Parts: sequence; C-alpha cells; structure tokens
Amino acid sequence: MTLDLRSGPKPVVRCRTAAGRELKKVPGSLGAEPVVRELTALAEWIGDHAAGVLTSVERWMTRSLPVSAALIREVWPDPYWRRALRYAVVAPYGGTGADVERAGVLTGVVARPGGALVVAGLDGEERALDDAVVVIPHPVLLDPHGTGLLERWRKALVSLGGEQGVEQLDRAVYVRPDCSPAPGGRGLREGISAFHGAVFASGAHVERVVRSFGGRIGGERAGFSFGHGGRMYGMVADLRHQGPAAPVSLYDLRFAEARGRQGAGAYDAVPRPVWSEGIRAMAVLYDEREAPSGGSSQQVPADSGSVYQAFLATCAEYATAGAPEAGSPAPRQPAGARQLLAAGAVLAGPPAGPDEEGVTARHYLSPLLDGEERFVRLAVARAVGAQDAVARALGLDPDAGEATPVGRAPIRPLDLLTRVCRAHPGLAREALGLLAPLRICAKTAATKPGRAATRLLSSLRKLTVNQPELLPYALDEGARIVAAEGSVAMARPLYVEARTAERRLGGIDEDALRELVSEFRELGVVDEKLLKQYRTDLAARSSEGHAYESYRRLALEWCRAENAMPTSVVDDGGTQPRQRDIPSSFAVELAPGVGGPPTVDDTHTEIFHLLLRNGGFERAAVSVWEAWAGPLERDLAEHADTADRLRTHFPEPGGSSAAAKTAAAEAWLALSARVGLLERFTGTAEPSSLESAERANAWLTRLFTRYAGLRQPVAGLEPVVASVAALTRAAGEARDPLVGLKTRSLGGDFWGVGFDLGLLALMRRVGMPLGEPADEQGVYALQWIQRRGTAGVESVLADPGFREPIRGELTGAVRGSLGYTVTRHCLTPFPKVTRQVAASEPLRELMAGILDERARRVRSSGAGGLFALQDLLLHVEPFVVAGAVKHVDGYVREALAADPAALLAKTLRDGCLAREHEGGDRVTACALGEVTADHARGLLEATEESVRDRHTEMYGGEPATRRSRYLDFRPGSAFAQDLLPVVEKTLPGIADDSCRSRALGVTQGVLWCARWQATLRGFMS
Repeated sequence: MTLDLRSGPKPVVRCRTAAGRELKKVPGSLGAEPVVRELTALAEWIGDHAAGVLTSVERWMTRSLPVSAALIREVWPDPYWRRALRYAVVAPYGGTGADVERAGVLTGVVARPGGALVVAGLDGEERALDDAVVVIPHPVLLDPHGTGLLERWRKALVSLGGEQGVEQLDRAVYVRPDCSPAPGGRGLREGISAFHGAVFASGAHVERVVRSFGGRIGGERAGFSFGHGGRMYGMVADLRHQGPAAPVSLYDLRFAEARGRQGAGAYDAVPRPVWSEGIRAMAVLYDEREAPSGGSSQQVPADSGSVYQAFLATCAEYATAGAPEAGSPAPRQPAGARQLLAAGAVLAGPPAGPDEEGVTARHYLSPLLDGEERFVRLAVARAVGAQDAVARALGLDPDAGEATPVGRAPIRPLDLLTRVCRAHPGLAREALGLLAPLRICAKTAATKPGRAATRLLSSLRKLTVNQPELLPYALDEGARIVAAEGSVAMARPLYVEARTAERRLGGIDEDALRELVSEFRELGVVDEKLLKQYRTDLAARSSEGHAYESYRRLALEWCRAENAMPTSVVDDGGTQPRQRDIPSSFAVELAPGVGGPPTVDDTHTEIFHLLLRNGGFERAAVSVWEAWAGPLERDLAEHADTADRLRTHFPEPGGSSAAAKTAAAEAWLALSARVGLLERFTGTAEPSSLESAERANAWLTRLFTRYAGLRQPVAGLEPVVASVAALTRAAGEARDPLVGLKTRSLGGDFWGVGFDLGLLALMRRVGMPLGEPADEQGVYALQWIQRRGTAGVESVLADPGFREPIRGELTGAVRGSLGYTVTRHCLTPFPKVTRQVAASEPLRELMAGILDERARRVRSSGAGGLFALQDLLLHVEPFVVAGAVKHVDGYVREALAADPAALLAKTLRDGCLAREHEGGDRVTACALGEVTADHARGLLEATEESVRDRHTEMYGGEPATRRSRYLDFRPGSAFAQDLLPVVEKTLPGIADDSCRSRALGVTQGVLWCARWQATLRGFMS
C-alpha cells in the first residue's frame, strides 16, 4: 500500500499485489485495515491542504490582496504551495495597490531568514524583490488598456519554461471601456446589453453556473459580489427566471457603482479587476446558452468574445461621436489594514491590536516528500499545538523549533480539527474521521440546506457513539457550513443540538463556549432568544452575577459589531440598505442589573450609547428607562449628540389605555426634568430663535403623537406646553393646530381614528399660537365626545377656525334623489352622544343653527320641499330617539306637523311646471300642473295599506339600523305596478312617461316621510 502524491490535485492510495502488479483500486475487503484507513486519511488531508492552497492564492490574485513576502518564503518548501505560487507574476505592494512597474515572474526565493523573492522581468533577467509585502496582481492590472503587455508576460513565462499553478496570465481578461454605449430609450434603468437575449434550457443549469462564480439567483435576477483591494463590489444580471425547470432568458447586467452613469468615464467607479471578473462570469454563462432554434446560425454570434467585442465597438463609436462626460465618480478611501485583513490579506509584522493575531508557518516532515520538501501549514499562533497533534496522527513529524511568524491576520474562529485537538489532542485520529460527512454536507447545503443538516446530524450521532465528546464540535462545524451557505434557520438546530450534547457531557469550558456564542452570533445563528437561553443556562451552572456579566459582554460585542457595520452593503450583486440588528431585548434584559439597576460603569454606558443610536430603546417601557437613568445621564454628559438622539425617543406605554399613556408621559417628563433634558427639549436652555422654536415644536409633536389619547391632567405637561408656546410666540411662528393629535386609540363608532381635542384645548389654554386648520380638515369632534365628553370640544368651538369643521360633522346629508331612501344621521345610533351634544350649550347652539336652516327650507317649500322635509326629519331624529326633544322641541314639532298631502301636491305641481314636456309645450294638458292638496290627499288615501307597508318598511323599524338603498320606481318596476294604477286613477291626464315616473317617485318619497313622521311620533308617545 502506497500513497501517490503526483497523481493529481488529490493523492491516491495505490495497492499492489505480492507479485508487484498494481490494482485499479483498493479492494473493499481491505477498507477496514488500519494502514488503508491511515493512508486514506492522509490522502484526504493532503487533498484538503492542496485545495486550500489553491483557493488562498487565487483569492489573493482575483481580489488584489497584499501578502507578506515572509509567507511566500516560508511556504516555498511545500510542493503544493510552490506549485501554486511558482511562475505567478508578483509585484510590490505600494500601500494602495500593486506597483506593476516593478512586477516580475516569481521563480524562487533566497533560502535564508529575510531572504528576498527571486523574480524575472519581461526582459528575462532575474532580480531580487526584497519588499516586505507583495501582491499577485489580477492580469488585467498588468495590461489595463489591452495594449499587448499581457501577451508579453505570456511570452516571458514561455521563455522560462514554466507553467502557472493558478490561472493568472492565461485567465480570460476583459478590458473595461472608457465610455458607455449611446443611451437607449430606458434612461437610467438601462444596463449593459452585451449578452442580452441568450436563452437557456433550464433554470437549474443557470443556477449551477451562477453559483460557480459565487453568485446567487433571487427572483428574476442573478447577483454577484467581487472583491478588490479589501472592498466588495456588486453586479446584477436581469433574467427571466421562473424556476429550475423553466427556460431562462438573460437580459441586461449592471454594476452597482456604475448605476445611472452614461457617457465618457461611466464605468470608472468599477475597478478593472471587478469589471473583468464580472464580464468573465457573464461570458461563461452566455457560452452555455442554447443554440437558436430555426433560421440561420449566423443570427446569434458564435461566442461571448464576439458579442463583447461588438459591445466595445459601440462604446468606441459613442466616444468618437463626442459622448458627454459622466463626471467623476464619488471618491472612495483606499481600504485600511482592517478591511484588507478581513478580506483575506496577510500583512507583514506583529499583530497591531487586540483584534489581530500572528500568523505562523509550521513545517512538517514526511517520508513521502523529497529532499528538503516539507508540508507547510499556515496557522495562527494559538493553533500550532493542535496542528502538530493532527500531523502526528497522520504520521507527519513537526519540524524542530518553533513555528515561524509570517504576518498578521484578524482573529477568526478556529477550524474543527484545531478545536478538537486543543481540548482533546488524543482524539485527532477520530476527529479526522468526521471530515467525510462534513464534506458531504458542504456539497449539499448550497441547494438543500435542510436535508444537509438532517443527514449530517444522523451521521454524526452514529460516528461519535464511542467518542461523544466529539459530537458538539462536529455539530458546530456543520452549523458553520450550513450558515455559510445562507441558511441560518437550518443551521440553528445543529447549534442547539450541540449545546444539548454539551450539557449531557458536563464539564463545559465556559470561556470556549462564550467564544462559540460570540462566533455564532456573528453568523446570525445565535439570535436574542438563544442568547437569553445561554444566560439562563449559565446562571444555573454558576451564578446570576456571572451569567449577567457574560451576557453583558456578549451584548456589548453584538452592539459594537452592528454599530460598525455600514448601513448599506453589497449583497447579491447590489448595494442594499441594511438595517442594523440590535435587539431591543438587551435594554430589557440588562435593566434589572445584579441586585439593582445597571451600574454607571464604562460597559453599561457604552451599551446604552449604542442601543440608543441603533433602535435598542425604540419600544422600551418606562421601567426600563428608569433603570438606565444613570448610564443615560453619563452618556448625556459625555456625548453632545445624545440629547438630540433622545428627542425622538419616548417610553412605550404599558398598554393602549389612556391611563397607561398618561403614566408613561408623566414618568418620561419627570425623568427628562431630572436629568436636565426638558430644558433642551423645550428650548428654554438656549436663546429664542426660529430654529429653536422649530426644534421644540418638532419634539412636542412627537410627544403628542406618542401619547395622544392620554387623560388630562398630566403632571408636568402644562408647563412644558407653555414653555414651547412662549418660544413659538417669541419667534413669531404659529403651530399647525392638529399635527400630532391624531390617534387610533380615540377611534370608535364614528371614525377609525380621532383627534385628541384635550391636547388642542390645552394648547389654546396656555396661549400657543395656532394656525388655521387645513381646508376640509375634520376634527372628529363626535368621536372625541363619544370617548371623552364635550369639555375639549367646547373649548375648541371658541375658535372660529374649528367651528365650521365641527358644524360639518354635525350635519347629515340628504342625497336629493327620487327613489333613494334617506339614511340615518350619524348621531342616531348613539343616544348617549346625542344627549351630550344637546346638553352642551355651545354644541346645542351650533345644532340649532343647522336645524333652523333646514326648517326655513321646509317653510319656503317649492319643488325641493320633499327633500327639505327629509333633511329636517333626518336632523331631528337623533334627538327624538335619544329622548332629548326638549332641546329642539320647536323643530321637532315643525317636522312632524308638515302635511304630506300638501307637500305632495306642491312638489308635483312645481316640478311639472318647471319642465318642458314631450312634443312641445303641453303643460296645460298635464294633470300634474294643476294638482291640489285634495288631489294629493285622495291619492294617499287611495293607496292600500299593504302597498304602504311594503314600500316604507325601512322607516317603520329601528332608526339606528336603517340603511339607505335605491328603489326603482320606473314604469314596469314592482313599485310602479303597485302604485301606478292608483296614481293614474287619482291624477288622470298625466302628459308623458317622464311626468308619470316623477309622480311615482314623489309619491314614494311622500309615503316615506309620512311613515317617518309616524315612527318619530311613536318614540315621543
């Protein structure tokens, strides 16, 4: 049994018979043999090592990330590192990027401490490159304008007889044009249409290609993110994508940084490597399209190169035609060391802060390697011992001496084998056996994360039966894999199962667990619920004080990390707004402290500072604010912007009731006064000015909006409103009278919302300058009366600007259409409100004016007399139903005394005389023109009682439940068949169908009025 290292990217276990004949594969019967298992584990470890090396080098190259020269020098003895790095073009790092003028092909290293890298230039001459930090530049940086320099580098490589281990010089490169094509008809929405029109057989195939470039399909677009120099840049391709089985069409693509830019320099904000990698991804996708169906094969260009050249030609044509300048792109600061390290760079020197750690190169000897060759592993200093344990389990010997420092990197979570071997160095071999199911999980998680997690859990339970202490480590690694594929929800059960396994084992390493919780919090797996569970479990294992302190530290880490995140991120190819995720539960959970409110120390003050600025107190209750009063006061003293932040914050009431709102408002005003905030909020701490008045009124509006619907008096509120009123008067301004007063808590039977007229009355009482209400702006006075009574309304009525809107709310509407039954007045279903209106002198006077106006219309009679009586009945009905007739007695008597027969005669006669009839002026021939009250009375008396009941039943029932509806009185309708014979018999000589229909409609309306009067008399008797 031997291991063949030269068979490919992954070593292969070879098996020979005793006669020396090599078998095609290892016989299954030997699979359980220790030597076979050991060689297989070593082959997989070397395969992972080789793949990791290629991934690292390619990432450094495609993202133009700096790497310390010491790292390259130390890894050179490793055949896999050397294969990846040798013959790569490297250049010194100039602080902001690669110095390509001094670039060269890497051919070797000077084998001594601090030795230089050996490179060959375009002239073939070798020289030493002794810079401490270098870059493996993206090939487009070697020839940014496509002038042939890249081809010269390829020839230089050929002359050296070398072959690159990573695709650099032979990589497909796409030069970024200096101008966009001429705009089409879609304006700023127009993208790059070079690959527009490609059609693919299935969405599943497109998804596979997109994923191979790190992209993701969401909806009808494919999003990609490409790195360069420590920053991420987005690209989006528009698709017609309707699922994995449906065909897909490719439309335009666009880079986030070039959105909305056209003309010369339109793409300058997109780094050339990002442009090249983005177009490369689209070119590969384009070349996977279906051949065009039908027609000539020349309809679609043969390959992506052709369509891209055509795109460049259109760009050049627009530039030649005098394309306008797109303008300079927004400047961006070069990425700092922190961003470079986070992107994967390895910078020279020792760690520069507590969030960094040293990177070392550790050499391992193996009989499989030749001469001076070694396996070289990059490991942070704290992981070297664990790496040695893994190496020994695989039959590798750590080189004598310490690991060699090669640079610095950000502190990151350790890998599975390192974690296991730091705690259980004797289980390295068993831990290696867990890698196989984890590899399977990684392959499946991208498309089926739920299935991947479920199968992994099942496999790991079986594999760790004899070593249950390995299960938590393996489950955590599985959770990392699934979360990295974007499925936090599927990763969470694995994390929870790992914690359950830990509890079963006992002897939990609390420091290591806290680091795990912090790590999985950053991944999004640990949410506020799991963090709270961690605190509960820790308190059970130790003490409440210890649990509180650990929870507090984790909360601070969470707040710091979220606060440091930009509010927009490149995600799925676009720059997306990002809501900072700081749970409001932190303020609640930390409020009780340990034996009292949170102490006023640096940690609590910083937590308060970050929570306040990131929404952590948006819905905090009064008790929470009171508990944090100490840190609040300190933060107020240390940060000038804290007061302005607090202008938008108000405690959450304990419920929607008026009492809860009142209590919250009183507590907040008291707390604000105690810490010196009220003076700032109301502007009394600064000279009077228009600006200070606007700020104070803005704060008062927010206060009113938050607590509109509270019940007065509110302790401390009137002086606050008075202070703002004084400031507003001094500035010569006027406040919008209703702004901030609308609330659903005052909604009810009249409207779904209401205005807090009590607050409006308070502003009037303290002399707040108020403007005129907006045209047609209602004040929902009846809604206020239903909820709070008439006190606020009476005060508001004193303002002429509000008198008319309230009058409009007290006025019902009569449609004035024959055959349309009148609905009820809005007050009719609410006798209590009606009685309150009647008992209030200002409102009673307002209502009397409304009734008087309608009574005058009834007296004046005329063709509209029918509708005038309906209008009067409509407005007196609420008072009759509510038993409040004494306040409007005269109008009620007048409405009930109206003679239906006289009304019918007058309405028919005036209506007939006011119109022309068919066939010319035949008024004298129409009986309606001479109808008298006796005629009308005879008509009403001749109408059968059953017909009356059938057509007036809606007026004989409960007024509060009456609904308006339209009744058809045209000839041929059911009503006409009931009543028309009586009308024609009583009023012979009707000239035409129009008068006949009108006679039916008016008769019907008068019958309604008569029944309405009778119903109201019944309420009064």
